[in-house]
Amino acid sequence: MVLHSVRSVKMRKAQHNEIEKMNKNTLSDAEVSELQQQLWQKNEQGKTPTVYAILGGARDKQIERIIRQGELKSSCLIDGKLTYQMSIAAPYIVRLEFNHPQTIEILKKGWGNNWGIFAITYSPATLINVRQNCRKIAMVKSPEGKNLYFRYYDPRVLRIYLSACDTSEANKVFGPITDFILEGQDNGVIHRYRRTEQGVVDVNINLLNITAIKNQTVKPGLLEISKQQISAFKAVRFKRFITEMELHLSTYFAPQTTSLIEQELLNSWVNTNVKHAQDFGFITELDICRYLNVAIIQGESVKDAPWLQAIMAESLFPSTKATLIEEKSLELLDQEHQAVVKELDKVNLLHLERFYQKHHKKVLGVGVPLFDLRFEDDKALKSWMFRVGKQCINVGLTDEMALDIWLDIAMRYGENFPKENWAILSETQKEALSPSAILFHLSAQQPHKQSA
Repeated sequence: MVLHSVRSVKMRKAQHNEIEKMNKNTLSDAEVSELQQQLWQKNEQGKTPTVYAILGGARDKQIERIIRQGELKSSCLIDGKLTYQMSIAAPYIVRLEFNHPQTIEILKKGWGNNWGIFAITYSPATLINVRQNCRKIAMVKSPEGKNLYFRYYDPRVLRIYLSACDTSEANKVFGPITDFILEGQDNGVIHRYRRTEQGVVDVNINLLNITAIKNQTVKPGLLEISKQQISAFKAVRFKRFITEMELHLSTYFAPQTTSLIEQELLNSWVNTNVKHAQDFGFITELDICRYLNVAIIQGESVKDAPWLQAIMAESLFPSTKATLIEEKSLELLDQEHQAVVKELDKVNLLHLERFYQKHHKKVLGVGVPLFDLRFEDDKALKSWMFRVGKQCINVGLTDEMALDIWLDIAMRYGENFPKENWAILSETQKEALSPSAILFHLSAQQPHKQSA
């Protein structure tokens, strides 16, 4: 829901870097110039407007700093003394000046990243008038009579609202404001919304003859939000959440999502499993995200798993259930990992045993007389060869030839021969070269001086 609600701090932190990648559009100088021409467009009487930016600090922590350190006249839309965290997240109104460096910075960084909206006014409207109106419409009444905080300064929200509001609602939202200028969903689109006799119209798109509104009567009381508007807000919020989840999963669960992405099925998978999460009673975005984490790891059929069904059958809060199934999934994943590690250890032990049986005479016949290797007994020899063999296996070289060459290098230069400068061991190069080619190269990299 785009109306204010308590969002999980953990969810915000987990998605912060992902969403930042999605929201780093920066306008070019030419685009800033074009946008300024739109903002400071003279009206029919030839008057130059006063332009205000209404910015949501929570959208980007740069916003509060730019306003605080800038010279342009501004005001916080929340009265009273604020904590540092509240001041960063609060909404602000800034009176912009054409071509001012601070104006350019706000437009360059904020436009296209949903920092806020732009209000166009003409004299006698003042900053005080506009601020008062902005504060009035920040609190709205739901169809059930509940007071809700309205993030109208998010262009994604106001685009929906202005497209559906009636004349009475428009009068309350616009107040002393003539036009609202908002970024579009698609890059390069500029919306200019204006009150008219035909209702609220985007004059940048609508080519009909626009008749300026004459009756600007404002009904007393809070602005009311209809069920249809709330449904529209929820639909947009849900669509954005799906996009965020696609990015979240593809970032943190790349191995599991690669095939879905290649087949263009990730969006469908997310929608399907969000529905499964909702069927289980998960409502908050954090709880749904946790369910998706489990489903992408354990598979979509996890919804029918006995352990998950058992947790869901308990009399617990949904958030507690979401936490428990995520913890259980991680526990199962760890158990699977430990089983794989044990199996690999068994395989590697067989490799090392064969390695010892095949080459221990070579170490005694070559390493001892030529490179001055010393072993107290067969047990010490076996221990040394196992350590050498494990080093080779741990860098992904497991065939017999690789072990044989690694042994030659270890006998000649010592088991702890330098490896830190061997860029040849990088993953990309390992894929291109055979194990023997890699090791012959590594051997050539060693100093000629014996270091056994």
